[in-house]
Order: sequence, then structure tokens, then C-alpha cells
Amino acid sequence: MKKLLTLFVVLAGLQTSFAQRMRVLEHYALSYGFDKKTNVPSFMYAQSLVMGKNHNFAVGAGVRITSFFNVGQPYNGFETKNKGVNIIPYPRANSTTFNIPVMFELHAQKVMIGASFDIIGLGFGRKRDSVTVISSSSQRIDSVSATPTRVNLAFGGRGTTNNEIYIGFKPQSELTIRAGVCFMYSQYNASYRKNGKDVDFGRFRYDVPWMPFVSIVFNFER
Repeated sequence: MKKLLTLFVVLAGLQTSFAQRMRVLEHYALSYGFDKKTNVPSFMYAQSLVMGKNHNFAVGAGVRITSFFNVGQPYNGFETKNKGVNIIPYPRANSTTFNIPVMFELHAQKVMIGASFDIIGLGFGRKRDSVTVISSSSQRIDSVSATPTRVNLAFGGRGTTNNEIYIGFKPQSELTIRAGVCFMYSQYNASYRKNGKDVDFGRFRYDVPWMPFVSIVFNFER
């Protein structure tokens, strides 16, 4: 009985010591990515667990709403059924995603570095019936329409995802100003009409590497 009581006291002490070194923060981030003919505003709500003796390491997750706007850029076919074919949604490609990101950060007193990656989510957007088709073959493909891919998976595995690497300045603990680069992966599902029926034309992809972004983040301790 005495040994059990001693073990309980030790475990309780360790738990209290560990809890004192951990903080839970809420984050509200407004971000804007921009590139030639591409605009990516987003909003993220996340919670992070801040750990370490000096609270210098954080991991977290949340939900990110991203709108992707792109004008005149070709989406490349990457499946067997659409190899060698590009499509351009007109007047622009536009999708909205609701994704679950994970985040990792290293903190100093006034600066930090970090990254966030969309893991899974859903995509929404208007069906585009006006689609320019560019084909390397002599096959004529008419009446093509395209819709943003519905299911999103990490790192362009499917759909549209937003991924960020950044540095930040913390003028005060409740506010962080971040700048960095984001990597966007965007996909559309296409179909065409044949003999009065819709035929699946597979997925088309457009990747945006190294797009700069800025964001402002509001932090609150729970």
C-alpha cells in the first residue's frame, strides 16, 4: 500500500510539472497569397499545444478555408485517359476548400518559424462549361465541362490543398505577423459529351510552387 501511494504521488508530481510546461493557444489567421494571375485568400482557426521548458515548440491542428482564383492558366491532364491534354477553365478557375491543416512551429521571444499543411478536406466551386481544350493529338474533343475536385488529400494527392512555410515576428504575445511561401495544388474533374452522354475525362492539375504570402495571426491562451 505504501509503495502504491508513493507511485501515485510521483506520477501526480510529474503530471503537474509537465502541465506547467504546456500551454494551449487558439489562433485566428488571415492570409493572402499572390502570384501572377493567381490570388489565394484564406482564413484558419487552429489550436496549438506549446511545449518545452521555454515554450519554444508548438504543434497544432484546425480548419482552414481557402479560396483559389486563377486566370488563364492551363490545367494538365495526368491520367491515362487525358495524357497530352490541357484545359483552361473560362473565365477563371475558382474553388473554395474546407481543409484540416496540421502545423509545427519553433518559437523564440520575438520571432518564430513554422509550417502548416492541409491533410484532408472538401472542395467546392462552380461548374465551368466554357473550357478551352489544348490537345497534342488530332482527336477533337467537344463540349468539355470542369468542376473542382470534391475530395482533397495532402500534397496534391487529390483536389486542392494549401501548404505554407513561414517566419513570423511577434510584436506582442497576442499578435503574430507572418510572411513566407505557400505551395498550392489545384485540381479539376472534367467530362465531355459523346453520343448524348457525359463521359468522364479524368482529373487535371495545376501546381503553384513558391507563391509568396503574408498573414496576420491573433493568439489567445485558453
